[in-house]
Amino acid sequence: MGCLMRLFIHPASPNCVAALAVARRLRSELDIRHVDLFSGEHRNPEFLTLNPNGLVPVLRDGDFVLWETVAILEYLGSLEPTHFLLPIDLRQRADVLRWMAWGLAHWNPSLQPFIFERMFKPMKGLGASDEQRLASIQPKLDQAAALLDTALERPGYLCGDHLTLADYFLAAYPMYALKSRINLTPYENLSRWLDHIHSLEEWHFAIGEKAN
Repeated sequence: MGCLMRLFIHPASPNCVAALAVARRLRSELDIRHVDLFSGEHRNPEFLTLNPNGLVPVLRDGDFVLWETVAILEYLGSLEPTHFLLPIDLRQRADVLRWMAWGLAHWNPSLQPFIFERMFKPMKGLGASDEQRLASIQPKLDQAAALLDTALERPGYLCGDHLTLADYFLAAYPMYALKSRINLTPYENLSRWLDHIHSLEEWHFAIGEKAN
């Protein structure tokens, strides 16, 4: 039997939670290794040989090392073709990848400043949140949330009747919506979808993952 794939994570990272949840859903066996971002472990030369960006998650499968969350999710989804997380059908697969690309370009960047200013900045002792900055970003967040809310009007999931990688990836950053005082309640379809994704067993597993 070969070595288990190794996933380097930090439990506070939404992207790491998404990767862990997908792996759990696919029943992928992983050797989970925690990287202490608060002590600067991600800047150690040993870790930088895995990811020169100094970020998590990082997946190691034998001598193959992969970083960037979307790439990791696609790799995990491709290992087991008998599911719907990454469809075999070319157009369905393109739809999943389209939504993850949109998440990278629009959704996550509209949420990240609120999470940093209102949650991680106070946690790190960097002072009060810059509410003027956030007020200037709010229209961008509202636009992205409205677009996603409209896409979720139909029953099911983001890309149709089946759960896909896009659902996990786009639900990741909103896990901090409450703590960051991001009000998504006006978007009923979005809120319903987030409640469902965040209630899944694999999501709870990912959030509760402990260091080995």
